[in-house]
Amino acid sequence: MTTFIVSNHTSTLEICRNCAFLMLVALVTSLLLPVYWGGLLFIALGGVGFIAGYRKQGVYVVIAGTVACYWGWHWSAGLIEPSCFRSEVAVTGSVASLPVRYRAASGEAVQSFKLAGAIDGLVGCGSPVSLMVYGVSAAKAIPLGADVALKGRLAPNSSQWNLGSTPDQAQWLARGIYGRLNASEVALLTVSTGYLSHLREKLAKALEDFEGPSRAVGLLEALVLGTGRSIVQRDWERFRFLGMTHAFVVSGLHLSLVFFGIWLFSRRALILIWPHGLIKRDWAIIPALSVATIYAGLAGFSLPTQRALIMLFLGGILRLTARRTTLWHIFITAALIILITNYFAILGRSFWLSMAATGILIGLLTALAPKNFPHLRGWLLRVIFTQIALVLFMAPVTVFWFGKMTLAAVVANILLVPLIASLMIPLALVGTVCVLLWHSTDNLPWQLAVDVGMGVLRSAEALQQIIPESAMFNPFNGVALHRPEDATIELSVLDVGQGLSVVLTAAGQTLVYDTGDAPPLGSSQAQKVLIPYLNRLGAKDIAIRVISHSDRDHAGGVADLEAQFSTERAVGYAGTPCRVGEVLFQRAELTVTVLNGPGDDNDGSCVLQVRYAGVTILLAGDVSAAREREMIRYWRNELKAQVLVVAHHGSDTSTATSFLKWVDPTFAVISAGRANRFGHPRGGVLRRLEQRGIGILNTAREGGVTVTVQPQEMNITALRDGNIPYWLSLP
Repeated sequence: MTTFIVSNHTSTLEICRNCAFLMLVALVTSLLLPVYWGGLLFIALGGVGFIAGYRKQGVYVVIAGTVACYWGWHWSAGLIEPSCFRSEVAVTGSVASLPVRYRAASGEAVQSFKLAGAIDGLVGCGSPVSLMVYGVSAAKAIPLGADVALKGRLAPNSSQWNLGSTPDQAQWLARGIYGRLNASEVALLTVSTGYLSHLREKLAKALEDFEGPSRAVGLLEALVLGTGRSIVQRDWERFRFLGMTHAFVVSGLHLSLVFFGIWLFSRRALILIWPHGLIKRDWAIIPALSVATIYAGLAGFSLPTQRALIMLFLGGILRLTARRTTLWHIFITAALIILITNYFAILGRSFWLSMAATGILIGLLTALAPKNFPHLRGWLLRVIFTQIALVLFMAPVTVFWFGKMTLAAVVANILLVPLIASLMIPLALVGTVCVLLWHSTDNLPWQLAVDVGMGVLRSAEALQQIIPESAMFNPFNGVALHRPEDATIELSVLDVGQGLSVVLTAAGQTLVYDTGDAPPLGSSQAQKVLIPYLNRLGAKDIAIRVISHSDRDHAGGVADLEAQFSTERAVGYAGTPCRVGEVLFQRAELTVTVLNGPGDDNDGSCVLQVRYAGVTILLAGDVSAAREREMIRYWRNELKAQVLVVAHHGSDTSTATSFLKWVDPTFAVISAGRANRFGHPRGGVLRRLEQRGIGILNTAREGGVTVTVQPQEMNITALRDGNIPYWLSLP
């Protein structure tokens, strides 16, 4: 029996274990430093170690420090200058991703894509190496790899940061995107001359013209081109529930199947053609690596394919050169190569999910050796044990990134994933060859692959109906990772971009005020921010939910919140109207009172007053200056508060001088999106606040803001206070 990698032997190519560990520590620690040139510290430490006689370790630490410094400089150079935010620019660049179509808030069909290459036209605005372009009409054909000229408004990436969820900056950096362009005009300059881009564009066009059920064709496109843009949201959610999204994200599973399939075929062919050629060298490795590389290229060389390809190349070269090492050495080397070539990949979930799954599988392959499971029944037991162990060991990583784990993955990965791996992937790739060589779009392999895809979709639907919803859960649900003491209340103004969401926690009770936006593309702020924050608090239900009014940036996530948490009482929009003067909640010294309602439009916003231990916090919704004057006439001195959550995100139509005079806050918290299209907070509002000596905290800059009140003490903190990792700071 042929063995691919033989362990328990050493090789001159192996990495010194201590050196690899030191290098990983230096790379990760550099990301935690407050300055981007912090890698210089490790260059100096490595030099000292080298002089002290730890030559190999010193060299590795110096390399790590150099890599960290280079990528830190790369990050610094790619930042967009704040003076260019929302400015009209004209740029040129290359289309670096297949366009994704979606519907804008206006209902117009538009598309987005990644712009990369040498982006020209941003003089004085920084040097971002890539931008995400939004708002291009879907009627405009945007070929992959084409050079385009665009006009539009330049904006930074979203930079939301809240407890319980991953900072936006981490996700953007992991994807290598440094800003966004909201395009108003686009012109095609030249069509791509790159062979790979041409092949991907040709296949994308062939799949677009392919006649078949659109849902199954979307699965086929994901397997051929590595993009899930055509898979409908409800199918993604179903796959997520069943724990099988990895089956439609081209990664190690797919490349390994292709590699070993071509390797076995090539070996059989070489035995017939050149039987003595395999005695010293396994030449079948070369065509196997070549085809796997082509497949990774068709999939866009995504991070999971990079990781798998690096491991295959390392293992393949070692076998081709008759050298032996362990899978663990290959795994560690692959991780280091990925971090050296794409340092910020470590900030993204793709890196952690793919590396964690690979590491667990390597451990399971060692523990569940075939010799311990003879015969067919033993093989089936090995498969079942592997799936159960994989789900359990992956749980911490899955819960961290997605907030939940699913036990349904054990069933789906045993029943459906083998069907995809053994039938759908080979058929998809054979059909791809038919398209590329004979231009046969409507070929039999693709038709069969679509039929299998429909079978997978129907089976997934059936499994979801059979398996209870409780199979997908958060094992830490109800476990408070952070909850204030009984004599303390916490009011958190979450960073939900251009919108508002506030959570009040006191005596084990949770009150939610607004849910943030639900944009047409992507998740709602409730899914992204609010629900993870409530999970972190260990909240099991919501005592009172107040939606100030019907605007989408305040009420967009109501349905998502209702789907996750039961609510004892709903007030305002999507609930009973707010009644002025009503006490919504009272316990000991804590009182929550309605000062304005009923919760329909801006001026009808439910305005809440929170009082505890001599401290008052005012939540002003979106009321205008006219309604503020009415509240002054009615409430007068009762409006006084130490903390004001500013109305309408800092719009000039609110927060009048007279209102500030009566409220007389010490701090003002503004919930607004960074570089938002409304220009919030307006300069006039900021000047009025500054003239009265009021401390200003803007979630767009500070991230989530928390007000903690204890008897005779109040503290207000923001996530971007103090020393933070340099990549989380804002220019």
